[in-house]
Amino acid sequence: MIKKILLNRKPCTIQLEIKTNEPQKLWIKVADSQQDHTFYTKRYSKVDKKQTFFIRLPQSPKIAELIVYNDNNKDYYNDDSSFKVSNIQIVPLKVNKLKLSKKTLSFIRFAQEFCEMCGVLEASPKGEVYTSNNGKFRIDYFDEIRGSGGKVVRTPARISQVNGRIEVSKKAFINFSVPMRMAIILHEYSHFYINENPHSETQADINGMRLYLKIGYPRIDAYNVFLNVFKTTDNIESVDRFKNLDTYIKQHEYNFN
Repeated sequence: MIKKILLNRKPCTIQLEIKTNEPQKLWIKVADSQQDHTFYTKRYSKVDKKQTFFIRLPQSPKIAELIVYNDNNKDYYNDDSSFKVSNIQIVPLKVNKLKLSKKTLSFIRFAQEFCEMCGVLEASPKGEVYTSNNGKFRIDYFDEIRGSGGKVVRTPARISQVNGRIEVSKKAFINFSVPMRMAIILHEYSHFYINENPHSETQADINGMRLYLKIGYPRIDAYNVFLNVFKTTDNIESVDRFKNLDTYIKQHEYNFN
């Protein structure tokens, strides 16, 4: 199922109801109908009989495509009788009021623009340079991030502890939703600009997630991107980092609600 929805790039929440006759694994995606490789959420859920979904969109396209399909039927252009989508509504996005520095707000605007466009932006082995309008922030966009000797490293992004420049891998980011990209970018920003200890991954996780959730991005995309990153590692530190993130996200939602 695909339904086009006029959102006019305004923050909002898409509310919808899905009904099934039996348990189904269903994918829910929100895409920019006018730009490739630009999704505002990518998630799946096992739906049994009836479930209501709320898709938070602090960023939205002019015209969105709401895509729902059964995991067993990837051709979502065809009708699928295994589920029914109804009661689609556009409701206000509820967020905490942001009390952030002008510097952080400026970076967030730059990061949002980059994360929305990076699916179609040019990248190269040497790194294409993208800078904020005020010239204070810079992202170098690589096809893949490489370390010493030109060896490819698995990280989707990293930040210089010398000058605060962020390096991003297009190979990784092109498959992420916009919120997934923002979660990673805000983590990197926190290392240099917010952390008490710039080298602490745990501090960057929590500081970045604090910004991510306050802006109003969906929890599920945050879980998905960090699981995606951590699955490439096999160490206790990654397990502890995910547990800390999980605890923080749940506590934030409890306090918010």
